[in-house]
Amino acid sequence: MRRTLLIAALTALPLGAVAQNPICAPSGAIVQAAVEARSAGQDAATAITTISDGLPEDNKNYKPAVPPLVEWVYTLPEEQLGAGVAEAYVAACEAQ
Repeated sequence: MRRTLLIAALTALPLGAVAQNPICAPSGAIVQAAVEARSAGQDAATAITTISDGLPEDNKNYKPAVPPLVEWVYTLPEEQLGAGVAEAYVAACEAQ
């Protein structure tokens, strides 16, 4: 959780005055993709490559965020994996 808040805070710094941070939803989608990859048995390195390569053209600027977000998801206890992870990430991001 601490790493999530750090990532959200660092990526939100230039957009701090925005009420709803526009980076939260795209980075939350990366978190959700990482949860799905891990749940499917994919290793972190493969998930990073797959998610990075699969980013929509208008979200390619989020590619540097993929490795730390995926690595964070892979540190979570398995019982915490689910849709709630991405939702909690987005909520924490938007609270910044």
